[in-house]
Amino acid sequence: MWPTLPWSYWLGFVLILWLLFDLIRGEAYIWKAYRRESEPGMYWFTMLVWAVVAASCFIFPYWPYD
Repeated sequence: MWPTLPWSYWLGFVLILWLLFDLIRGEAYIWKAYRRESEPGMYWFTMLVWAVVAASCFIFPYWPYD
């Protein structure tokens, strides 16, 4: 079962691990690093952006021409 998963699922798993790592570390990165203590709004916005990207890997797993 695992080897037959689409590549987008694997990317989604990696992004979720990255999200968990950033949540533990307290620093997230889009175009610059945002620390949870100093810039909480941008930190949580960045986490939301990456969570949406990760979720999209599972919601839309296939290219339209597959």
